[in-house]
Amino acid sequence: MFHPALRGARVGPRGASRSALSQPVLASALAVALALVCACGGEERHGGGPDEHGDGGPRPPAVEVVILSPESFRQRASLLGELRSVESVVVKSELAGVIEKIGFTEGEAVAQGSVLFGLRDDEQVARLNEAVAQRALADDEFQRTQRLASQNVAAEIQLERDRAELAVARAREERYRAELERTRILAPFDGRVGARMVSPGARVTPDDALVRIDAVDPMELVFTIPEAALPLARIGAEFELEVASYPGRKFPGAISFVAPTVDTANRRILIKGRVPNSKHDLLPGMFATVEAELGEREAFLVPEEAVVTDPQGFFVWRIGADDGAERVPVEVGSRDGARVEIKAPLEPGDRIVTAGTHKVREGKKVTPVSATAAPGATTGEAARGGA
Repeated sequence: MFHPALRGARVGPRGASRSALSQPVLASALAVALALVCACGGEERHGGGPDEHGDGGPRPPAVEVVILSPESFRQRASLLGELRSVESVVVKSELAGVIEKIGFTEGEAVAQGSVLFGLRDDEQVARLNEAVAQRALADDEFQRTQRLASQNVAAEIQLERDRAELAVARAREERYRAELERTRILAPFDGRVGARMVSPGARVTPDDALVRIDAVDPMELVFTIPEAALPLARIGAEFELEVASYPGRKFPGAISFVAPTVDTANRRILIKGRVPNSKHDLLPGMFATVEAELGEREAFLVPEEAVVTDPQGFFVWRIGADDGAERVPVEVGSRDGARVEIKAPLEPGDRIVTAGTHKVREGKKVTPVSATAAPGATTGEAARGGA
């Protein structure tokens, strides 16, 4: 058996050998850890974090902007109007009676004063003949009394009575003559008649419609313009219109009436124009498109994407000198392709956000980037591509 002291002497040298081997390994591990810590610290010091400016916050969002400058803007508009008859009336009879004849063909042109309808007039003719006879008798009586009065045979009072009776007879004759005339229903003006609403033999009253007649040469065009264009709406100003029935064909016309008031409901002005229509190509009730130039003026135009809307209305984002965003309410005016006119307390040189408006907040800074248009693209299209 080994003495315990001898066993301890053997173990002692093995334990010492294991401790000596582990010290170099521990030292290497500590060296690697220290190197990693130093490397991480070095990266933070050299700007590898999210803020390149070193203020600890995120970089302001980039937005595209345009610099405002007034432009010469020729405002043109396609206005929708309606063609109407210069004169139009539904013909009725002044007397109750029976239709005896019809003097026109439906749809044809008729001249002023031509007979459209004739009522049965036997009774009116008889009354007129009676009135003529009574007037002739009263005239003879008056002439005889006048001769006797000049010879001092008839009293002056008898002469005055016969004079009065003659006047009554003449008035009765004129009344029945006018009544007979009213049995002929005449065209009130040159025009084109529509479909007749009665037939021969029909009994009519003054309330019954007989036929409609429209004056169709010239025609009348009715449309409206914005109140801002009032200076251009002058009597005699020429225009051109198109109708769907004749695509590509231009019909000339000239303004004949400008309303003296503005419609408070839509802030527009009623305009009427005369359009020659000798061939009767245009018909009442047709819709027409009027190409009108409403004038030239200086205006601020921005891409339509720059105009933002919310419950308070339209507005744009203006970028200040410190790159802070400001909400500016605007009124939207006319449109020029992909751009719109804005009216607001803006100045030339103001920077307006055109793309990235969803990233802007009131008072917050942004990173403005000049909006540049690609070849053949509008400013609005470039803004959409860069958003």
